[in-house]
Amino acid sequence: MSTPGLASLLPLPVAFPLIGAVVAPLAARLSGRVALVVGAAALVASTVVLALLAPDVYGGRPLTHFMGHWVPVGGAALGVAFSADAWGLTYALAASAVGAVLLVYTLSEEGGLGDRELGGLAALFLLLDAGLIGVALTADLINLFVWFEVAALASYALTAFFLERPRALEAAFKILVLTTLAGFAIFLGAALLYANHGATNFGQLHAALAGHLGTPDRVALGLLVAGLATKAGLVPFHGWLPDAHTAAPGPVSALFSGLMVGLGIVASARLTFQVFTPEAARPILGVLMVVGGASAVGGAFYALFQDDLKRLLAYDTISQMGVLLVGLATGEASGLAGTAYHLVNHALFKSLLFLCAGAIVHRHGVTDLSEMGGLARQAPWLAATFVLGVAAIAGVPPFDGNASVGHIHDALEHTGQPMVLTLMLVAQTLTVAALGRAAWLAFFRRRDGGYDQHEQLRPGMLVALVTLGGACLVSGLVPQLLLRHVAAPAAGGLLGASGYAAAALGSVGTRVAPAPVSFEYFKPSELALAALPVIGAVPLARWANGIDRDGRLIAALRAVQSGSVNDYAAYLIGGLAAAVAALSLR
Repeated sequence: MSTPGLASLLPLPVAFPLIGAVVAPLAARLSGRVALVVGAAALVASTVVLALLAPDVYGGRPLTHFMGHWVPVGGAALGVAFSADAWGLTYALAASAVGAVLLVYTLSEEGGLGDRELGGLAALFLLLDAGLIGVALTADLINLFVWFEVAALASYALTAFFLERPRALEAAFKILVLTTLAGFAIFLGAALLYANHGATNFGQLHAALAGHLGTPDRVALGLLVAGLATKAGLVPFHGWLPDAHTAAPGPVSALFSGLMVGLGIVASARLTFQVFTPEAARPILGVLMVVGGASAVGGAFYALFQDDLKRLLAYDTISQMGVLLVGLATGEASGLAGTAYHLVNHALFKSLLFLCAGAIVHRHGVTDLSEMGGLARQAPWLAATFVLGVAAIAGVPPFDGNASVGHIHDALEHTGQPMVLTLMLVAQTLTVAALGRAAWLAFFRRRDGGYDQHEQLRPGMLVALVTLGGACLVSGLVPQLLLRHVAAPAAGGLLGASGYAAAALGSVGTRVAPAPVSFEYFKPSELALAALPVIGAVPLARWANGIDRDGRLIAALRAVQSGSVNDYAAYLIGGLAAAVAALSLR
């Protein structure tokens, strides 16, 4: 197929889930299960279309389609464009493929709900996934805001899906308040850029911002980064995340934690490297590094002391988003490739772990680790997949986290940042301790007495768990293949900003070279960096397990993460003001 023909397919990966969101409630009149099947089919269709685009895009040829064929005139874009480069396509593929697996799981776990409820769940799920794919493919700043809002609106309803639970309503209110503030920041940033440059197309903005940045431009960048950091759940914009990810149904928590938070990382990278560029806004990498480091360590530290399994996984998501942001902030080919690789890995292993937590709730109706134990005997498949997910996050060879985190470590070494590398090792140690402690308490600790509730895992649940677990293993076994054909082109797209900008303005012959990256699976230094957190995690987990739950440390942690939406809004506004100040002051 010709380049224009392939580019004309770009709206379909978003259109399919949008159509599915309309059809699913109608299909629910026949059966709620049919509604979920419709949703899964819509996301499979999106995945197929994106896979058809992959050879050209990963081969270095970005594809662009202008809605209504309103093509640019004289370098000025008149219409909204979708542009697929390797960076955005990687996230879009993960969102559609993993989303389809999550709907298969939902078909089994939530199949007992009424038909109307299942139709609504499928529709909201598809709307959110459409928003994620739209963010990945759009080449227009206002359109980015629109897809941000589509995802946000769906997330409010999904968080409050079980209306009879006060915790769900409270969590939905928090995410509503905080992401509304974030959305306003993004809209205000976009408006400032449009007022100054008369453009919202990413390619046109790149050309306008290539020279000296004015104060309004820097303020706009600060507003945009802070707004997107809220969606990513980065410190100090993270207040909504633990409550929302804990209150939502199991597969929805997996959608939030595995996929939705990546929206903020994907869009931040796009703005930082392909619209503004680090050369034009030099302080931006420093701001990202500080936020990333604080999130990586802070999220993992909070995870270590959680008793609720889903809440523990939610705090670990904050930590993993910090790791991704640190990779971006290196500004180096290896770090950017590691970030692209880890973005996919996070979608796999965090979705897997949240589905495991949902399966435990389904089987036994418990969420607190203090009430669990002995599950390895009763559900060996569940124990195996959970341990596999923990090993993947820990970066234990041959699982997928090893190669992706290893590249971020390499980038920190190459750029001479030993203090940040030390912070990353501390965060990794805390992460392994938190998840290892959870695995021990839930699956391998002896438990006196049985469980009041006993439900068998249904076929769709097992299929989803095995699929994601297998993907974690395969992703780790073929790192060279994924680096060469996925991560390196994605990093090259971020570093080759001029090529992406030309494509976003409709240039057909644009080529973007992959970044020069490589990976040595058995490199002694990287094996040592992978082993140190695992070794250090053992005594740390034992210490955390014996901590006094009524002691001063836990009281101090609760005082910071107070549960008050007023506090969380203050953190967000303070972080936004700090980001704007850091980028505006020269």
